[in-house]
Amino acid sequence: MKTVMKTFVTALAFGLVVATAPVAAQDLGLDLPSKETVEAQKKARKNQVASQRVGRAIMDAFELYEQEQLQEAISLLEEELPDAEGYDRAYLSRFLGTLYAQAERTDEALPMLKNAADQDVLGWNDQAAVLKLVGQLSLQVEKYSQSVEYLKKWFEFTGEMDPQALFYVANAYYQQKEFAEIVPFAQAALKYADEPKKDYYTLLMASYFERKMYDKAIATIEEGLNVLPETIAWWPQLAQMYMLKENLPKALQTMEVAYLAGYLKEENQFKLLVQLYDNEGIPYKAATTMLKHIESGDVEGTAKNYSTAANSFHRAKELSDAAKWYGKAAELTDDRDDKGEYLRKQGNLLVQNEQYVAATTPLKNALDLAEGDDKGRIYMSLAEAFFYGGDYRQALTYVNEAAKFDNQRRSARSWKGYIQSTAKRKGVDL
Repeated sequence: MKTVMKTFVTALAFGLVVATAPVAAQDLGLDLPSKETVEAQKKARKNQVASQRVGRAIMDAFELYEQEQLQEAISLLEEELPDAEGYDRAYLSRFLGTLYAQAERTDEALPMLKNAADQDVLGWNDQAAVLKLVGQLSLQVEKYSQSVEYLKKWFEFTGEMDPQALFYVANAYYQQKEFAEIVPFAQAALKYADEPKKDYYTLLMASYFERKMYDKAIATIEEGLNVLPETIAWWPQLAQMYMLKENLPKALQTMEVAYLAGYLKEENQFKLLVQLYDNEGIPYKAATTMLKHIESGDVEGTAKNYSTAANSFHRAKELSDAAKWYGKAAELTDDRDDKGEYLRKQGNLLVQNEQYVAATTPLKNALDLAEGDDKGRIYMSLAEAFFYGGDYRQALTYVNEAAKFDNQRRSARSWKGYIQSTAKRKGVDL
């Protein structure tokens, strides 16, 4: 499948506009330390040791945690916390806050961990861990500015460019609707990731889309599809973006690639493909595609969907098929106006297809449902059907009825004379 998709993507003629351009620390608004600086800071950082009492409490709590006695471990540390001061308190808070997070008690975990981080007295590894955890938990509880603040502190403390942490910052900016700020962090996440990640591309694309920068959004999805072609949701998204740019041929090409690869799964995706076939002047394929997926169950067999197929057949000048499926739509709908319209269209198409006798049944049924000026139109259609079917008396009856309507009076008068002269010429007594 991957080899096939590579061919499909090439067929799309994607000009690969690299969305993941090189990202420098200054682009992120960060002052990142070098590896040498980080190592120097590690050595220079004061290494403190917890008091014997707190150290023992931590060890006992850890043993309980490993025995899956999480609540007991929490209770043990909660008893120690009030008496702890300085480094002991920061160290205890970091461990207890982590246990709260494990227990999904985030509202208690976050302030405790933040306090431990703010004291800035923990060992280098512990300080790095608590800064990152505060950033992650802040994002989780929708404290987005705080999330950005502490994750940036983590970057500037460790000098690391962790792609998931970069993604967290980008996500926090997205939640705050600071769409422009997303770009450098999402790009950096893509750059430093070991392998392409769907979520990173999606967030970058969203940043451009929300700002109506459709060309860059398209370029991002194109790049994403070149490396993650089996990300099904992106294909219709890309097609819809091409539609926003009024590039309908490219939109159709994109959807056809996904269709041939078997990536379309949802009803709205098949219907989008049908719409694009119609828009691009391929109505027969639009109709047959719609019917194929109604029959397979991918698209619901509703009156509206059958009428869409019928309309496409009509545009393709397949009059018999169009009439058939308008009839099916009329059978399925409970809406009086829609039923009358479908029957009227069916009857008129049968007249156009020279199936004059067959046309009279749906037209009469449509007449029973019609109101106002619509009745006049149907009377005229019935007059035409009976006339060409050779029943001049019935044709005259219906044209006389049509003449009672202002919107049909002039046409009805002309037809009446034509019906009478034709009947007389053929020796039919009216």
